[in-house]
Amino acid sequence: MGQEVGKSDRIDPITGAKVGEYADEIAPSSKSAGLLEKAAEQSQTPTPLAIIPEDPGKEEEGPIPEAAGLVESLKTVALFGILPVFLTRILLVYLPGDELTIPVIGASLVMSFVFLLSLSVVAWRLRVFSISSSGFAITGTSALAASVVAISYIMMLILPLILGALLEGELSVGQVEYSDDGESITIKVLQNTVSDKDMEASIVILQAGQQVWSSTANFTIDSGKGEGEITILVDDFYSTNALPDSPYTLELTIDGDSSTRDLTYSQITWDTTQWTGADALSRDITGVEGMASGVVKEDPDRCSGDADNCLVGIVMSGWSGLDTGADKPARMPFADYTVEAVLMEGNDVAISYPTISVSNTEASWDSEGGIFGTGSGTWGEVGSQFAMEGSVFDATFGKYVPRDEFDSAGDYGCYSFTVTVTQGESQISDTSYYDYSTSNSNDIWEAVSVC
Repeated sequence: MGQEVGKSDRIDPITGAKVGEYADEIAPSSKSAGLLEKAAEQSQTPTPLAIIPEDPGKEEEGPIPEAAGLVESLKTVALFGILPVFLTRILLVYLPGDELTIPVIGASLVMSFVFLLSLSVVAWRLRVFSISSSGFAITGTSALAASVVAISYIMMLILPLILGALLEGELSVGQVEYSDDGESITIKVLQNTVSDKDMEASIVILQAGQQVWSSTANFTIDSGKGEGEITILVDDFYSTNALPDSPYTLELTIDGDSSTRDLTYSQITWDTTQWTGADALSRDITGVEGMASGVVKEDPDRCSGDADNCLVGIVMSGWSGLDTGADKPARMPFADYTVEAVLMEGNDVAISYPTISVSNTEASWDSEGGIFGTGSGTWGEVGSQFAMEGSVFDATFGKYVPRDEFDSAGDYGCYSFTVTVTQGESQISDTSYYDYSTSNSNDIWEAVSVC
């Protein structure tokens, strides 16, 4: 017989015989469904986890950037590396700063700074390192990007040397230039180079074929200009006058190649005059001459007695320069010397002119308040003559020293005029003689060979 739904047999535990039935208690379906939903909800609730906070001093790091590829690396090196270095090299040809160098190695300070700065920018943009508030940090980069940077900058270092060896032009000696005052000579050495080049030259100066001086000089070929300069002081090698027939010659030896230049033909231009190297290398005064001219005229204020024309003063002139055998010495614009002039009345000093100093044609002396002219003038630029001014001007004679300003009596008799030129220990002088007399109420001042 089948068992009814909701019931179960009750069995005697000793005999095993059925003794009755149980009625099973069934919960309502709605209650059973609610319990299942609750169990499901509890199973879906996440299990709480313990959260350990990070170090508050450590910033949150962003995502690791991707390593730069070949194209990006080449673009970065070209724009931020090669281009700035190239433009700086060009600008330094026209702007100051290239002469600044790093001691010992002699590299350009500006170029070294730009090179290192561009390398830093390129490395930063290719993510070789990063800079944040926590400081400088190496982040690493791809082997490809690092190789591009390394190869590019090595090539920028060695390429000028390679090109310099392959494209370097032939070295030659250019113009020889004198300074305006003739005190120095500059020799141009020409060569096309990719980078500046330090060189040494052996210099020999000859006069009339005989060596008078030798030395060595260090100089630099400027790659921007394609030339270097060697400067020599004339005082270092000057011996005697180049004129009239003892020219100076320069022999220059660089890297085993010798060049010769005649130093007498280079041009020196002043405002209104042009000179040659021969003029600049002729400095020893070899010719001196003096002249004292009497100013004889009618002058009621200075003539006395029955004289119609009397000696009212003296015009003194001097010549100094190169003795060429002509009547007067030739001008010597680059000679430095002093001049003294004295007019003697017998054994008494009539006029002692202040010492005149001459340098590159510029003459100066103490005018003593206008007694002896203006105190400055030009001697040796136009000619070798120089007028020694006095205090009185005459349209015919110029400025002269009046007889009433003589330190002597100013009487009739024999006078001598001596002009002395001094250069260092060397002196050269000239003395001329004059007879002061009267005839038929007219004073006479005339040059004589001797008194």
